[in-house]
Amino acid sequence: MTPGLRAAALKREKNAAAKSARIAGKIAAADKRALCEAVLSEKLRKGREDIDKKIQAARKALGLRKFDPNPSCLHDMIQQMEFDILGFAS
Repeated sequence: MTPGLRAAALKREKNAAAKSARIAGKIAAADKRALCEAVLSEKLRKGREDIDKKIQAARKALGLRKFDPNPSCLHDMIQQMEFDILGFAS
């Protein structure tokens, strides 16, 4: 094998290995994004359930019925809990 052919073969192997590494990296990144999204959605679901339980308890303590509007104090409490648990207010 001549040095030129050998160099060309090594270059092809190097390029193929780099392409394989890029593809593997993209797959790993996609898996990590999916895992982070699943963890975040689970955290949001649990946070929302916790907030809903606290709201129901507060409404019951205030004697409010299901379709009565929330008073301003309860509305402020809801916003504060959403900010504390979820990191944002809706």
